[in-house]
Amino acid sequence: MRHLFLSIFTGICISNIQAQSPPLQPGTGPGGSSYSHNGVIFSDFTSWLSGDGYWLFEPNQPKPDSADVIVFNHGYGVFNPGPYGQWIEHLVRKGNIVIFPKYQLNDASLPNTYTPNAITGILDALDELNTNPARVKPRMEHFAIIGHSYGGVVTSNLVTEYATYGTPKPQCFMLCQPGTGGINGGRLTSYTSMDTSYNALIVVGNDDIVVGNTFGREIMDSTSISTSHKNYITHYNDSYGSPNLEATHNEPLCSNNDYDGGTVSAVITGGYVASKQDAVDYYCYWKLADALLNCTFYGTDCEYAFGDTPEQRFMGEWSDGTPVIELEVEPGIEASIPEFESNIQIYPNPSSEFIYLDASKMNLQPTMGKDYFATIQILDSEGKIVLTELLHSTQTTIEVKHLSKGSYTLIYRGIKTLTKHLIIY
Repeated sequence: MRHLFLSIFTGICISNIQAQSPPLQPGTGPGGSSYSHNGVIFSDFTSWLSGDGYWLFEPNQPKPDSADVIVFNHGYGVFNPGPYGQWIEHLVRKGNIVIFPKYQLNDASLPNTYTPNAITGILDALDELNTNPARVKPRMEHFAIIGHSYGGVVTSNLVTEYATYGTPKPQCFMLCQPGTGGINGGRLTSYTSMDTSYNALIVVGNDDIVVGNTFGREIMDSTSISTSHKNYITHYNDSYGSPNLEATHNEPLCSNNDYDGGTVSAVITGGYVASKQDAVDYYCYWKLADALLNCTFYGTDCEYAFGDTPEQRFMGEWSDGTPVIELEVEPGIEASIPEFESNIQIYPNPSSEFIYLDASKMNLQPTMGKDYFATIQILDSEGKIVLTELLHSTQTTIEVKHLSKGSYTLIYRGIKTLTKHLIIY
């Protein structure tokens, strides 16, 4: 009887663990379901005989006079927006125009044609937007590029050689599991000449066995964009609940048949089959893309885009409140110490009773919708938050005499996230 009870009890425990459901889409914030538009205008400018057309997506209901512009470069063989449809709809209902270039005629198209075909599609789409009075006008001062898989390589080519190609220079870009697998065609010899003024995110899945992380690592390590404006992010599989959250090459795919482009291939069919919409979209790809765009174009939500912050790393919670495994961000918070020292003064350090914080050099503005400029947190040597205060002015006094002697990390979270070592004696 005792063994029977234990078996039943164990089965209940296992069942409870498996029953935990993954996070739902948040209602607000980057990646959230708060939309400014209820409709999408979907237009097809492709041909079955050509590999250089494009699909166009414009916000509607209400239809704006103008909108920010995103180029979305598909992965190898997925020359159909349908498998990415939910993400595209999310971006458009947030208020963006999305251009989806078709850079392949079929699965056998040569890689050295991908970037030229994408260029043709992009330029033709911009011409349509600028010359057709029925279209939403593009705000080219707010121009971004997102690329998945081989589309990440095409994106890297475009942001490196835009002047040579005659394409507009974007202000930011996001590479999602970028790479060429075993093909390696269509790549530039080097990306070291990439302009340093971009905001950039490189996102890889820890279980991506299709392209791995080699190309993403190359862009992170060989380009000279400041690490305060360039993060390399890894997301991980989490099987705590059911369905589990994966970290494969297919995670950016989340299909919507309303945006099927009519093109057919084995890879497109596979893309539809592998597609799913879950917390990896909401808290990783969608969140990071929204935050990157908002941070770059409007100076908001930067804490979700850069800096190895809790907001950036957070992947939601399972239904029992257990956090999903966080994103891993490079560089970590240690990299921001020199920038902290040049912008914010803390004294005395070491300290025993009080520290004085002077952030007058930061040109502070209140956080949107809030009455404070930033959040100050102090973490102990184990990473546990031991103090949190809101910064209501550029200068403040923080009491630390209740803290035990030892080494701490002070984190300033505002438009930028900066860190500083702190000693309490």
